[in-house]
Amino acid sequence: VWEVLSDARLLPEWVPAVDAVVACSADGEAVGAVRQCTVQLAGRAGRMVERCVEFNPMTRAAYVLDDDSFGMRRMFADYGFALNPSAEASSRTRVRVDTYYTPRSVFYGLINVVVVRRRFRSVVDGLLVGLKTLSEARHDAQKATSTPHNR
Repeated sequence: VWEVLSDARLLPEWVPAVDAVVACSADGEAVGAVRQCTVQLAGRAGRMVERCVEFNPMTRAAYVLDDDSFGMRRMFADYGFALNPSAEASSRTRVRVDTYYTPRSVFYGLINVVVVRRRFRSVVDGLLVGLKTLSEARHDAQKATSTPHNR
């Protein structure tokens, strides 16, 4: 799971909203690394620029939104999110996603309660399913190439 989480170039393979990573740090994920993605949110195409603010291998990767074309920074101050994987059993990992933001006005607070939370939940659910699917596929492929086959 961590191998997938720590490579921004893989985002289009597991995050349904991400069409492409158009720019990312050549050195991989690390504090200060910036990535720019083209995305589809609520049926609209746009872009998001995220900066890594915390990177603790195997336990946490956190990002803040530096820029976007959807107006999220206009609606919410300090928008950020964190991915928190934790090992549960020998080959199982649980990933918790935390999202942080502050509505910039009472109006945006109401929009958050009525619409945005549900949309965020849907996006997070989709990315967790994608992360599980890709991580398991990569694990199975590695296992298949490292295990001798009996014929």
